[in-house]
Amino acid sequence: MGVLQGINRRAKLISALIILGGAGLFFSPGVAAYETEITLRLLVWDGYVSLTTQERFSAAIKSKYNIDLSFKITDASNPDDFFDTLRMGDVDIISPAHNLAKDSRYNLTTNGLTLPIDLSAIPNYQKLLPHLHKQSWAMEKGKTYAVPVAHGIYGLAYNTDLVKTEPTSWEILWDPRYRGRYTVHHDYYELNTYISALALGHGQDQIFHYDRIKGPALEQKIDLLAANAGVFWKGFDRPEHYRNMALATTWRISFPQIDDSFKKWRIAVPKEGTTWWIDTLMISHTLEHRPLALKIAHGFINTLLEPEVQLLSISKGLGTCPVTVSALDSYMKTLLPPEEAPKVARLFKGFIPWKTLATRDRNAFKLLWDEALAKTGKGK
Repeated sequence: MGVLQGINRRAKLISALIILGGAGLFFSPGVAAYETEITLRLLVWDGYVSLTTQERFSAAIKSKYNIDLSFKITDASNPDDFFDTLRMGDVDIISPAHNLAKDSRYNLTTNGLTLPIDLSAIPNYQKLLPHLHKQSWAMEKGKTYAVPVAHGIYGLAYNTDLVKTEPTSWEILWDPRYRGRYTVHHDYYELNTYISALALGHGQDQIFHYDRIKGPALEQKIDLLAANAGVFWKGFDRPEHYRNMALATTWRISFPQIDDSFKKWRIAVPKEGTTWWIDTLMISHTLEHRPLALKIAHGFINTLLEPEVQLLSISKGLGTCPVTVSALDSYMKTLLPPEEAPKVARLFKGFIPWKTLATRDRNAFKLLWDEALAKTGKGK
């Protein structure tokens, strides 16, 4: 009797599963059959997703799918944050710089922590600037894993009240007149190494390789850069970092004129060239078995490439550069002061995209900067 009851129970279970499968509701463990509420968890650099963008996209999702979409947005503060949060399964979309995707510390395109992106679901991808389209750092075995969302520079800026003539070289940071009157990033040791090497006259193709630039001259240059800095900034450069400074390094390609915070500041174009970052969007493994959430994530990436979002939310608000052709054209013609547009064109001519560093090079650059900071007592 017990055996027959067991057989009957199994038969009923199989029948139920067949019905669920026919209705498209058959699902594997951990996969919701139907989601009425979805939260997209983003770990992105500060300012990339405005409240207006969130509200408009959520309203569109509600209208299309009758889904209540909310966002949980965390500001990234360190490149390691992306990898750590992916491993914990606490994020759905991340915004690492382009040189991190294939960094040997993370291997984001091959370790199973991110998903390939379906470009057919992101039609705005076709509108990217040519130098950002299907680059090797975004690809793995013919599949795309990273979509550019913004790009800009680790640039040189100057206060027009204190520096009367636009600087033409990185060498100005070592001018004794500006000792204690400039600010540089505290944590990006490789970028401070790059500008030191460029100031020494090393070529753009050499600065990413320690063996090609090493020596006492470089060590002294980096030591002085740290010792003579008046202020160090972390994360994203803000008005308070510029107070009473004559010179600065910056993520910005132009300064927002929303208020008077940056009224006196302008971007310089060093003759040696300027290194560029390209921030991307990558989708976490957490959405692999959540088809609707995955579809919504693709739609959100496409939304961030819309001209209005690129132009007003990202570029105007942050002073960074759009990544699509139409948005960049509008940016140059309508957002930049007339005298600044030619500078941006010159910056593009001196375009030096960050490269994925070999482990030895990265360790050497970090040691140089850490030792320089230690000598100043400003290591933390």
